[in-house]
Amino acid sequence: MKKILFLLVSSILFTAIAGTEEFYDDFSGSGLDEAKWIDWVPSFQGRSRGFMFARNNVAVSNGCLNLTARFMRPEEKTVENLRRGFDTYAMAYVRTKEKLFYGYYECRAKSMSAKVCNAFWLYDPLSDAPQKKFRPGDYSEEIDIFEIFGALKTWHGTVHRLKTPYLEAIVHAGMEKLENKTCKLNLDFDPSEDFHVYGLRWTKDSLTWYIDGKEVFTRKNDYFHRPMHLVFDCEVMYTWVGEPEAKDLPDVFSVDYFKYPCGMVTADESSFN
Repeated sequence: MKKILFLLVSSILFTAIAGTEEFYDDFSGSGLDEAKWIDWVPSFQGRSRGFMFARNNVAVSNGCLNLTARFMRPEEKTVENLRRGFDTYAMAYVRTKEKLFYGYYECRAKSMSAKVCNAFWLYDPLSDAPQKKFRPGDYSEEIDIFEIFGALKTWHGTVHRLKTPYLEAIVHAGMEKLENKTCKLNLDFDPSEDFHVYGLRWTKDSLTWYIDGKEVFTRKNDYFHRPMHLVFDCEVMYTWVGEPEAKDLPDVFSVDYFKYPCGMVTADESSFN
């Protein structure tokens, strides 16, 4: 009885302090849960180096969220898209409708094997404050829980702090120099062959990354103290690792489940202070 009461009080405490309930999606339906997710953001339609985000590349099937990377179809090469610089690839993007905050984030995922960045990340604390986002004097933070390139068997965990004015994939006024900002791992498994569990614990004092329950990277939390949207997407990273091989597309990044917070979250971890 005491244990049940403790769990109930803890749940109420988390909801009251953090302003959110547990977020869990096992993608068992026939489509994206539109109460939780959006698959297209007007301010971030792609990158002018050559790819667009296509809503029809997002699907829920076989118990997974599936994000496809492919070549653009002829009918997608409209005047508008070509002028935006979207001329080669079609990628996929899904974001939580609400912002999330301190706690433990976890997903079980299988990357595509193509040389495309498969990402699980947090960003854009200013999405509801354009007066701050599009003027100098503030920052847009980002926490990359993972960026995985299946073909290269590499995992990256990184943080960014970009000066405003900030518009995704178009402009920012510079990047803050951060200590211990990134970690690269050469994986001892192929992330495209099977599902693995990836996590991040975000508290007011630290950020800690996990793979299959094992801690792989940690750093102090120096600047990341505002709620952000959770994102799954796939992108071509032209200047980072180059373009995928044509023979490898189309390919699919699959997410079996996402949950937040995982396990018990203390009041300290979920506090907005």
